[in-house]
Amino acid sequence: MPRSRRIERLPNRPKALARERALSALSRMRGGMSLRAAARDAFTTPETVRRYLPAAVKRAASGRYVATTSDQYVRTLRFLNARGMDVVTVRGSRTASRIAEYWNAVDHFLKTGSTQRLWKFRGQSFQAGKIKHPFITSPEVLKQFGHQGEVQFEDLYALHA
Repeated sequence: MPRSRRIERLPNRPKALARERALSALSRMRGGMSLRAAARDAFTTPETVRRYLPAAVKRAASGRYVATTSDQYVRTLRFLNARGMDVVTVRGSRTASRIAEYWNAVDHFLKTGSTQRLWKFRGQSFQAGKIKHPFITSPEVLKQFGHQGEVQFEDLYALHA
């Protein structure tokens, strides 16, 4: 009898976009916005945020919805490695925030030439699954990737069609 194999399915694009918008609203809530205002700014609805991220949005005693300080939702993000732009799947908002902070430092370096914001990532890495991903902080390598068009800042999240 043949064993059944689990087939990895790519996410449905509209659902992936809705989830990305919900994550964006969650980030805004962590910055102090209300659920309604955060959802409006992220071009989604409060119901969509609660549907896609139920463990990250809780009702406070006051009846108002508040964001938890962190979460363990899986995110697929763009990341720069030694070969160029790549996609990594990370679990948790803290790791995702670290990657976003790294991208901000890379963007700042490419615009100004200042390596100051990159210093905190020197020798640092993060774990995605069983793979360790080091942060690229070499100014020469980052300049090379910048000139080759490998570094793009349209969106941190990688969506699969």
